[in-house]
Amino acid sequence: MKKKIATLFMSLTLLLTFSSCSQTKDVLYVSYIDSNGKLIEYSIENTDYNPIDKPLPSDTDDWHYIEWTIQKEGNNITCIAKRVSKQKYLWKDYDGSILYEEIHYDGKQPEDKLLPRGDAKWVYTEWSKNTIGSVTTYSTSKIPNSNYFKGNVFQIVVSNNKGEPVSTGSGFIINDDGWFITNHHVMEGAYSAKAYFDIIDSEEGNRYTELKILGSVYDDSEKDIYIGKLSQYKKIESYYKPILFTEEYSQGEISYTLGYPNSSVTMQINSGVILEEYSDIYSKVNNVFYILSDSYIAPGSSGGILINENFEVIGITSIGLYADNNKTVYVAGGSIPTFVFKNFLSNLNENNLIPIN
Repeated sequence: MKKKIATLFMSLTLLLTFSSCSQTKDVLYVSYIDSNGKLIEYSIENTDYNPIDKPLPSDTDDWHYIEWTIQKEGNNITCIAKRVSKQKYLWKDYDGSILYEEIHYDGKQPEDKLLPRGDAKWVYTEWSKNTIGSVTTYSTSKIPNSNYFKGNVFQIVVSNNKGEPVSTGSGFIINDDGWFITNHHVMEGAYSAKAYFDIIDSEEGNRYTELKILGSVYDDSEKDIYIGKLSQYKKIESYYKPILFTEEYSQGEISYTLGYPNSSVTMQINSGVILEEYSDIYSKVNNVFYILSDSYIAPGSSGGILINENFEVIGITSIGLYADNNKTVYVAGGSIPTFVFKNFLSNLNENNLIPIN
């Protein structure tokens, strides 16, 4: 009898417990769910519980949570964490430092940013955009400021005995006395030649400063080097910049060509990277090698300069290499490295000058 009473009591206890659990009118069954349907949390709360007080999930790299969306059916409450897409935007300077940083939601695009202000040496040209996942990076592109070199790099116009222009090239001033270097093939066969600088000549009322090429102290057809002198360079010597030569360069290094490709009216600066050294049997015999760079070189560039990011001259731009005979698919440009001609730069005596004619 005692065993039956105990069993009945236990059954009654379980029944009461079950009954209390199934009495939904006194409690709330709250489910917190992410927007993707994943259960965040489940709890049983008192009827005065306010589910909106629950902190939202922490933002992720891709998502930003903005509010709970509440759905109620009887004593069952479903709280869905509403979220919107999240995109991080970075604007970086050329050296990788962060200029601006913004976060935008739900596909909103940032406003355009002004490029950093350049200086005497550099000009910023554009933002380049790269998006990886939820991070969009805008990186600056910059090139050397052509104004910095306008007293050093000039255009050469070669004329025949009738005074008619027959070819153009480029040249580079190596000191403030007006000595310069170019290619032999630029000056070859010249009856006369003039140098044109991107400097206004207020005395003559001209857009460009025109100086006469007097002649050379070194002219080597095999090495394709011509070292000569200009008349009246003192007229514009305040624009001269002392720029160093270097024999150091490496594959993959950023480089720039400066000159007047395709007989351009103004100096052109083109960026690229050092590719490798190039030579053929002829150039090996004559100890002439070319530094290859994908910085643009074209007819008219010859005699200009190839420089690095420190504004050191790596070589004299000389040849363009193309993938086709029509010279429409540019591959690389070849520059004569400084070790070929540097020893001749110290022997600049005007008494040894050989006039053009």
